[in-house]
Amino acid sequence: MFAAGFLQTGDPPRYWLLAMLLCGLVFACGLSAHTHPVPRDIAVIQNFDAQRYAGPWFVLARMDHPAEQRLIQTGVYYRSNADGSLSMVQRGLDPERRQWTKRESLALPAGAAHEGALKISSHGTVTSDYHVVALDADYRWALVLGNSAERVWVLSRSPVLRPADRANVLHQARLAGVNTEQLLWVPQERQGAPLL
Repeated sequence: MFAAGFLQTGDPPRYWLLAMLLCGLVFACGLSAHTHPVPRDIAVIQNFDAQRYAGPWFVLARMDHPAEQRLIQTGVYYRSNADGSLSMVQRGLDPERRQWTKRESLALPAGAAHEGALKISSHGTVTSDYHVVALDADYRWALVLGNSAERVWVLSRSPVLRPADRANVLHQARLAGVNTEQLLWVPQERQGAPLL
């Protein structure tokens, strides 16, 4: 009824063009909402200390991602900077090619310094979110999410978690909405090789 009335108004063609463009935009936004869901809010820790977080970590488990596929013996080293950021060096071994990969980036505070919310910057461009959602009181392990519960890393100061710590980090992961059955546990056999 409204459309028929609109057709009979004799509006100049530019209004028709505007109406069509608006309809197309609404349609495109609807498609986008279904194909790219907005990340849900992620609760981060509120007592984050970048200086204590600095140092070497083993990446014991993750949700696999193209940038990390096939990599084993993965680790990351953080250096605390005066501005509250963390310089990062990530390393992993591609066993098929028998080559080590290495990436350097910067973790910038995304909120207050005491919040475990950071943005990863590579070559001056922010590339991803980094949320510390659970952290051992002694900084022995950490649970990190990206922009959703499908981007997850379990970090540890040692190559093996104690059973109680593993149970705790898995519990925290489930509370954060992670499907822990999909976690890929990364082989860390180093045969004397250093973490980084």
